[in-house]
Amino acid sequence: MFTVLVLGVLLLREAHEPPLAGIEESFVNWLAANSSGEHTNAPVMLVEIDDNSMASHPWPWSPLDYAGFLDAALQFQPRAVAIEPVLAWDEKKLPPGQLLKEPQFETILHERILRTGKLELGAQLGFPEDPDELPPMQPMPVLQDVKGSTRAVPEYTVIEGEPGEDIRLTAALGFANVPPTEPTAEHAPLVFRYRGEVVPSFVLEGMMLWYGVTPDEVEVRLGSAIRLGEKLTIPVNQAGAMLLDWKQPYDRVSYDDLELTADQLEKGLAPLIAPEKLKDRLLVLARTDAPSRTLALPTGRMGSPGELFAEALATAETHAFARPAGRWGGATVLLLGMALSWAVAVRRRLMAAPLALTFAAGYLLLCLAVFEAARVALPLTPMLGLMLFVALFRLLAPGARRVF
Repeated sequence: MFTVLVLGVLLLREAHEPPLAGIEESFVNWLAANSSGEHTNAPVMLVEIDDNSMASHPWPWSPLDYAGFLDAALQFQPRAVAIEPVLAWDEKKLPPGQLLKEPQFETILHERILRTGKLELGAQLGFPEDPDELPPMQPMPVLQDVKGSTRAVPEYTVIEGEPGEDIRLTAALGFANVPPTEPTAEHAPLVFRYRGEVVPSFVLEGMMLWYGVTPDEVEVRLGSAIRLGEKLTIPVNQAGAMLLDWKQPYDRVSYDDLELTADQLEKGLAPLIAPEKLKDRLLVLARTDAPSRTLALPTGRMGSPGELFAEALATAETHAFARPAGRWGGATVLLLGMALSWAVAVRRRLMAAPLALTFAAGYLLLCLAVFEAARVALPLTPMLGLMLFVALFRLLAPGARRVF
């Protein structure tokens, strides 16, 4: 039992370091995806550019398509609007008739943007074709209050896609990258590095817009939390990414249905969607069509980056963060480990493996129950390490005392 105590303390310490830290985060994701605790519906509305929307509004969209979205959205008086696709279009791909009207369409879009009180536009970071020839660094709002090593924060050297200058100067800019570092989208990035400077992601900029927080008010503590003044604290890992609650509900509506509802309200007809479901919300326009679903989500299906961002925003707005159990969680692991060592020691050696497996199943059920009740995640790897050690020690120690 003394050996179990010492080993447990060591495992609890190592659980905060790679690679065990990654296993712990995956376990929290599993708890979030499989728990059934009560949730408050988040004030997030994902406006989906789905396959049907693509049929009526072929991709890539023109300025007129985005102006139509803002025109429809403004009728519902949202608190903030976020557009995930980059508002940049290739003139060579526009039909000739649309190309002639593009300046007029851009004027309409700019007018709608000026009418939108709080607006976030997506942008993309990337790398140059020739790494030896970097373009001039572009000025942008950066996060100055950053503490901790930034080595794990994804770094990019160029801005690959962004709205035009006349558009982006009247809106907040958030980078909608998803680093391809994991087989599943278990995290939502909140910060990136742009040539050494720490800049906000699409999710973080959306929360800053929602709470009315400026970059100077944001405190980044890598490996701990990102604080938006006194209004919100988001737990993050060393890379500045947050875990999501995949059971956190938020509302979704297709772009076609939003457009139809706005048209019905304009004509005084009964609306397809109740206007109060859209009022005072954060409306997020994002692609969810089949080609955009490139991420393996922990829920077992493929999803789009826009869905990842919407779930992250919903998690943050409802404060549905999974909290580590802390000292009492460590004490629970040590006590359970010592109890298991006693139970195994007083029984025949052949009972060691069945007892350990039964104990493991019971511990997972306990973890789920605690998570559903209090959003607290008990440690996984220290408990599994102790179970394995106790079972092997009993099997390899035939002289141990046997009662039954």
